[in-house]
Amino acid sequence: MRQQLNRYIFGLLCAFCLMACSDGSEDDNGEDLPPYISDLVVLSLDADGRFATVKLDDGSTYDIRSQQLMSEVKDTLLRCLATYTLVQGKMQVYVMQRVFCSRPMWADSIRVSVNGEVHIGYQYLPRDPMNVVSLWKSGGYVNMHLTLMTTGKGIHQYAFCEDSVGHYSLLHSRPKDDAESYKEHIYLSMPIPNGVEHLTFSVHTYDSIYTRDF
Repeated sequence: MRQQLNRYIFGLLCAFCLMACSDGSEDDNGEDLPPYISDLVVLSLDADGRFATVKLDDGSTYDIRSQQLMSEVKDTLLRCLATYTLVQGKMQVYVMQRVFCSRPMWADSIRVSVNGEVHIGYQYLPRDPMNVVSLWKSGGYVNMHLTLMTTGKGIHQYAFCEDSVGHYSLLHSRPKDDAESYKEHIYLSMPIPNGVEHLTFSVHTYDSIYTRDF
């Protein structure tokens, strides 16, 4: 039996900006280069789709309009995995990869299609396993670095749900034709609802259920 999330909670991981970057520590003149940093950030896009600002989870904000980076998405905020350098207070972006980020829904309100029929119920929620590399809280998000076994065939679907008051978990539905051939690293972020100071988050793994308190 194959479970698929309703299209309203469908999420994709997509890279929409990729720029070449050297992996060396010195430039052609033998001078030290600044280290590359990878962080989950909030990217703001203006009405024309230009990359406007990047906000780090510590609250630092950098204006990157001068880099003339563009996206088809316009006038919005996106949660992204960024690779960048910082030199004299200025950010140079090299890679900006959008990550799935969506507010959690009550588990008993989520519609799930099973063999063409729509059901509502905790027992129908897809919990295909992923392994946890790390799980942390920052910038008003619960962030996760996960891995899954895949062949890259089809689209994996994600969502977050509130199973009970203060307890949240990941939903994951594998494409039915995707086999487990190699490991892929995935980053996801769940915005923490307003007013929530303490919470528990769970991920179904290949061995058990991983749970962490925040």
